[in-house]
Amino acid sequence: MNEGSTITRSKMPESSLAKRRRPESSGVMDDGSTIALSKMPESSLTKRRRNTMIWIGLIVVGLILFMFLGVERGFQVTPVTEVVQENNRVEIQRSQLIPPGLRAREYIAEIRAGGEPYPLANIFEKGSSFQAQGNLADAHLLYFFSAREEYIPAIMKMGEMADPTLFRAEDSLLDRADAIQAYKWYKKAVALGHDPAADGINNLKQWANEASIMGNPDARQLMLNFE
Repeated sequence: MNEGSTITRSKMPESSLAKRRRPESSGVMDDGSTIALSKMPESSLTKRRRNTMIWIGLIVVGLILFMFLGVERGFQVTPVTEVVQENNRVEIQRSQLIPPGLRAREYIAEIRAGGEPYPLANIFEKGSSFQAQGNLADAHLLYFFSAREEYIPAIMKMGEMADPTLFRAEDSLLDRADAIQAYKWYKKAVALGHDPAADGINNLKQWANEASIMGNPDARQLMLNFE
């Protein structure tokens, strides 16, 4: 080169050897630009796996919604066996959904058809049997029927199921205690000469005194009956 001239190395073309050594997987083009690897198309296998996970997630969500929203308290699946005789060897078994309270209503219809006086003790015992089986809707209907007919054990049962001092959600069709209803049932029992029901009223009064101080609206409403 002539004296005083310079060579700019940065503008000289890369050698073919350097091009061959550049890794092809680096995402860098020959002109220095880069390719975003995240934008490269997915393989069909990855897509299939993603679709499978989405479907599994939807199924799980559906089951959870069914368990928490689709099951009503007292609703029961009762197995019913139906036998069809064909060549003496065919038997069909199936499960049938029975709506809550249906058996109690059918039982009450049979009792009414038999006329008065109604066997209130038997009806109450039938309700207790339903409750023991977890059929709360059927139990509640039979307790209510007997209590309306002034059967003392049923009246006390209705009061106890609503009593906030005795309330147990697993034993009651009610979502929560109802102090006013409990008071009405206890008062009815006292009016019929059942003195032990007065203890239930006294317990309600004590509960209302304490709960009303804490701002419980049900307790404050109940206190109006004791003024």
